Amino acid sequence: MRRFLTSGVILAAFAFSAAAQDWHQQREEQISGPQWGLHLFAHVREDLEHVWAGVAKDKELERLTKTEDELTKMQGDLDQTRWDNGLLNDVIDSIAKSSNDNRLQARDRTVLADDLRRLKEFQDQHQHTSR
Repeated sequence: MRRFLTSGVILAAFAFSAAAQDWHQQREEQISGPQWGLHLFAHVREDLEHVWAGVAKDKELERLTKTEDELTKMQGDLDQTRWDNGLLNDVIDSIAKSSNDNRLQARDRTVLADDLRRLKEFQDQHQHTSR
């Protein structure tokens, strides 16, 4: 019985590891594709949901839910060629906080740091074009 239980735990660990690798691989393929920028906020939201799944509690969960809602609104605005710099600043602050949270795995913090960089690039490009 003990051997069966140990085998089950090991198998579950391998399956979880494979799923995480698949997600990271799929994300890498998406960000190298031509459509990434058109769906920036949706992709950042997906990343945020993925890395915090099962980890976020109470106040953290409230902050993340608000950030996810803001990202959804921003994607809708972007689809209509609008954007709100104040809202983007709020999202950038929230993603920065998450990208530095040691409760997340290093690989996931790296994903969020990459998202943070992309959000700041978007902001910089749009501030220059609106002047």
